[in-house]
Amino acid sequence: MSFTRAKPAGWTDNVDALTAQQLNHIDANITRALDGTSGGTYSLSAPLTIAGAAGVSVTTSNTLSVAGTIAVLGTETVTNTITISGSSAAIRWRYYAGPDASTTLQGAAYDVIAVPFNLTADRAWTIAASSPVPATGQVVRIVRSDVEMAIAAPTPAPSAFKCEIDFGGAVTFDFRPSKNAYLELMWDGANWVPTAWSPTTIDLALAIEDSWS
Repeated sequence: MSFTRAKPAGWTDNVDALTAQQLNHIDANITRALDGTSGGTYSLSAPLTIAGAAGVSVTTSNTLSVAGTIAVLGTETVTNTITISGSSAAIRWRYYAGPDASTTLQGAAYDVIAVPFNLTADRAWTIAASSPVPATGQVVRIVRSDVEMAIAAPTPAPSAFKCEIDFGGAVTFDFRPSKNAYLELMWDGANWVPTAWSPTTIDLALAIEDSWS
């Protein structure tokens, strides 16, 4: 916003005259103002930034329509239903194709992490939680699969190398050689907790039941 005072010191009755320059200044400011009562369309020449702690509040039940992209940098709280409509609408997960190498991955940075189908050696992955720190309840799914896995035999199997998944707990998950698999982890506020996995294709380093290996 670039409004300025036409006469910063103000006017004094019967002393200060109102000049044409001042009137033109006021008139120019009015043409740049947003008419909130009557609405309208405004073409901005630069981004409109609303700073401070007050923010913007829409208190009516009417729709806030945005034709372009909404970029949310802070926390977004939704207290009602989110409806996805339109043929091109979609919720896109953050997908990451993991490397064919031992590595450390930040679990909070992704929603789906893919273990390479054709590993060229045994690999060890560490799922970290330091940068960024996950939000409580955040979920990440680690998968090893291929487009051919649903085709009837002979189905090409993954390569004969495993991928060990260490997420900071007492149990280490191994994606077994020549097997497709998935592992789902949830952040409980302090640790990654396994919430779902494919038991027939994963080995547990500290197995509680023989059927898990």
